[in-house]
Amino acid sequence: MDHEIEQIILRNLSGEASCEDILVFSEWLSSSDAHKDSFLKIKKYWDAEVAGVKLRNPEAAYNMLLERIRKTERKRVVRQLWIKYAGAAAVAVIIGIAGYWMGGHQATAPLQYYSYITGNSISSFELPDGTEISLNKNSKLSYSSSYGEQVREVSLDGEGFFTVTKDKEKAFVVDLNGSKISVLGTVFNVKNYKKEDITTATLVEGSIRFETPDQQIVLKPDQQLVFNKSNNKIDMTNVSTDLVTAWKSHLIKYRSVPFREFLDMLKERYEVEIILSNEALGDQKVTGSFDESLTVDQILDLMKKNLVFRWKKQGESYVIN
Repeated sequence: MDHEIEQIILRNLSGEASCEDILVFSEWLSSSDAHKDSFLKIKKYWDAEVAGVKLRNPEAAYNMLLERIRKTERKRVVRQLWIKYAGAAAVAVIIGIAGYWMGGHQATAPLQYYSYITGNSISSFELPDGTEISLNKNSKLSYSSSYGEQVREVSLDGEGFFTVTKDKEKAFVVDLNGSKISVLGTVFNVKNYKKEDITTATLVEGSIRFETPDQQIVLKPDQQLVFNKSNNKIDMTNVSTDLVTAWKSHLIKYRSVPFREFLDMLKERYEVEIILSNEALGDQKVTGSFDESLTVDQILDLMKKNLVFRWKKQGESYVIN
């Protein structure tokens, strides 16, 4: 365990964690079972010997605990909470952040932070206000126990489909790490992976307001907003929302798109290299749908029934001509 993570864990346990600390800790905790093991052992000692005690030097107490843990070898039970919906699973990471203690009294109410994290499956769940969310693969949605007190705020890293319960008094806000979406009650899809330079918001029903520090745009149904994080440029187009949200049904849908764009979609979805050596072939329009359980080989073979081309594998790459 490196020093930075140790310090973030200390701030979590002592009630001094920032929002950034919470996000970093959540990602670290969910990245491996060994991390869960380490944290649960530390928290066990902390709860037994430190929590609720007035501390002049929390860091010194924490370091003493770490030293004791390092010298002690014992088996422990790791508790994991798995939330299952619609045949898919997401890990619900629940992090309790206690308020700090002064004179034996807690100065702030304890907060809990919740993160729903998907791996290689799609997961659906419901927030406390009845808002329904579907998370695409490799996505994370987080919120705190203060959700709904004044505002209904969540943060998203990945892709999600939102059916927001209407509440005229409390806006629903999706924090996108530099931009945000605000609604009162509506249906929309958002794709916002931190590692990618593009954020995409697609409105199905109602209206949403997309905001950056210097821009605000209101979307209408069937509109899609594409935000480039590197240059703050926003593009708006009209789209078929059933194509954008096909991932919820484990489908790959496309309608009258250039074959080149279809191959780009396959490259992104399956994380493979596809080389198109025939530029004229790339301009031809294609329409159809596939179950995402099919392999790239199977999809290309099916495409050959409606489009004349040949393909072969060279190492890990697909070459099409």
